[in-house]
Amino acid sequence: MARNNNFLTTPHRVPIEESNDLVTVVLLCENAGHRMKSYGPTPLAKIGSTTLIDLQIASIMRVIKNFELIICGGFEAEKVIKHIRDKYKQISARFVENQIYNNSNSCESLRLCLNNTLNDKILVCNGEIIIQDELLKTIDTRSSSVVYEEENDCFDIGITIDNRGEPQNLCYGMPNKWCEVIFFNNSLIIEFTRKLVSNLEYKNKFIFEAINDILKSKHKIKAVANKQKHILKLDNIKTYHQVRKTYARTDTRLLKPRYY
Repeated sequence: MARNNNFLTTPHRVPIEESNDLVTVVLLCENAGHRMKSYGPTPLAKIGSTTLIDLQIASIMRVIKNFELIICGGFEAEKVIKHIRDKYKQISARFVENQIYNNSNSCESLRLCLNNTLNDKILVCNGEIIIQDELLKTIDTRSSSVVYEEENDCFDIGITIDNRGEPQNLCYGMPNKWCEVIFFNNSLIIEFTRKLVSNLEYKNKFIFEAINDILKSKHKIKAVANKQKHILKLDNIKTYHQVRKTYARTDTRLLKPRYY
């Protein structure tokens, strides 16, 4: 006779570095940082002898066993395309271009990327952040989640979290900050999100606005804290100087032209 089990068990955590599932990593790199256009596209911002996107891809390769990469570009997209094609022939990488990046926001870029994959495990990151191994290791592939930090001035969008560890709302003015990273762990929430951002009204909306609508649905998302080194975001010249000094101890000032 079958034994009744009245106890509920919590699904075992599967860190992203231990999973064998294919993970689609999406980097949204369509915009130029504030006062940074003269430095070229943000993914190719120089940090010592390497670039931002090289640091990101190196961390992804160290942590995630099985991945594909989708990069969404906009500002000076051709330079980023050439860099990826020349340097990363050994990985599965695709490039999509948001040609109307000046007249749209991040939901449009997310829509293009979600339409470009059929995978059911998708990690979406702002392409301006420095992706560290520790950040990736916060992801549990058994649940959809957003990553947050306490008191990080690099980010503007705050997050409120209930006592179950579930986000309730993303908005300005909160001490806990969303790090602009979200992981989707199943096809149902991915399809819901894809249809959501495909609505014309979302073309000029930001991803945090879409997340708020996901939170109102039946789909569950957890909030996971990054408790390691603060995540830095290269969206302005001030932070770029800080990153170069912190990571590479190099000067970020552009050389003045010589006149003969």
